[in-house]
Amino acid sequence: MTAVTGRRTQAERSAATRAALVDATIETIAEIGYHNASLGEISRRAGISKGAIFRHFDSRTELVVAAADEVSHRHIEAVQILRRTEATDQPIDLADIMLRVRGQIRDKTNTVWFELLVAARTEPELRERLEPVARALLDAVEELAVAALTPMVSPETGKLLATSLIHMFDGEAIFRSTYPRPELEDSRIERLVAVFPQVRTASEPG
Repeated sequence: MTAVTGRRTQAERSAATRAALVDATIETIAEIGYHNASLGEISRRAGISKGAIFRHFDSRTELVVAAADEVSHRHIEAVQILRRTEATDQPIDLADIMLRVRGQIRDKTNTVWFELLVAARTEPELRERLEPVARALLDAVEELAVAALTPMVSPETGKLLATSLIHMFDGEAIFRSTYPRPELEDSRIERLVAVFPQVRTASEPG
């Protein structure tokens, strides 16, 4: 009978180190910004030597793009409520969905996306590496929206609504730290729900 040692494999240790570095990168960028997120600061927060970073990531750019990818996965997991199957046929509460999406966009970790998107404007390598990550995120959000809202609205309208909400809430999140307007923020959701009366809510009959 083989004894269980409890030791992790090399692949498991490597995955854990990568995850720690990605988490530290997200934390660092969210707290002190992209340009201040040096490899030294990231390694300090991760508890991993700076030299060890390059055994897992070829460059700082690769590391920050991995952080953006992780933030994307967290976003998708957080809004899985949009997934609606025919088996359950649960009613859609459009206002609740909007509030959940807004809350996720305002989450501290989402500032990583804001920081990287601004930086990518003047950094061609970062822009090129970030583009497929951003595309995959928006594709996933659009897919969730279509699954949730069809046939109440057309797939094209579902996609348009999803991406429009993201861009609107992104703008809110950026402005609210400098010029918050909570009364308008609440009104936006109320007005948007009214625009789509064909979408059933949890309190309405099917």
